[in-house]
Formats: sequence, C-alpha cells, structure tokens
Amino acid sequence: MISSVVRASLLRRGVGIRAQSTWTQVKMGPPDAILGITEAFKRDTDPRKMNLGVGAYRTDAGSPFVLDSVTQAENQLLHEKLDKEYLPITGLPQFTQAAAQLAYGSSSPVLDRLAITQSISGTGALRIGGAFVQRFCEGTPTVYVPGPSW
Repeated sequence: MISSVVRASLLRRGVGIRAQSTWTQVKMGPPDAILGITEAFKRDTDPRKMNLGVGAYRTDAGSPFVLDSVTQAENQLLHEKLDKEYLPITGLPQFTQAAAQLAYGSSSPVLDRLAITQSISGTGALRIGGAFVQRFCEGTPTVYVPGPSW
C-alpha cells in the first residue's frame, strides 16, 4: 500500500496508481453472466420487471426482503451464544449428516458410504470438488459444466 503523500505526488505528475501496481498485467475476466442479468434488470425501466437472476427476495421497491424464518433462525443462533470455534475441516458433522439425510432420504442405504464436505457457498463447493477431482481422479475425467457457470 502506498502512502497518501506518494499517491498525491503520482497523481500530480499524471501517473495513475494502477500503473504502479503489480496487478497491471492481469487482464480483466469476462463479466459474470448471472450478475449481468441483475445489471440488465437495473437498466430496464419496465415497471412489470422481475429479477429472477439472483436468489434473493426483494420488496416491490427492490430492497432486500428477509424472510421471518431467517430472522427467527438468526435470533435463535444469537441466543445460543456459540463459542465461535473453527469447525472441523469437513464442516459441522450434525449439518453434513442432516444434509445427507435430506438429499438421500433418512433410510437410504448409501448414508454410511458418503463423504461430505461443508463449504461456504455453491462456488466454494465447486472449487473444492474441482480440486478433489484434479488431485485424486486418474486420467482425464469428464466434467460437465453448464453455461453460464460460476
């Protein structure tokens, strides 16, 4: 990080801060197709429009709408006064077990053969899965990726 004095000096001489950055050689990636839908939504003046691109509820005024169930869950977690410890590397066991039962059914015979890892998001899960395939799958496995994709 450069100081405000150096920054001001560079700007006075017409030298852009970005020109001094290590990152100047990194080209901008393509725009995200899903977020592009949101940008198009913002530009659209049709009063009947609905943004179906991002999975978040909105009010008629376009503000984020938080479901009562989400607020209740947040309050419940606050009252539990959790210790904020790091989770095990594969996530919270009670959560991953419940997710498996939800996905496969609580009496599924495969439950004892599953390997489950909790991730921070859909994109995070894809990253973990991709790294696993790259590291442990021999040969060149076929991976199907939809378009658009994250």
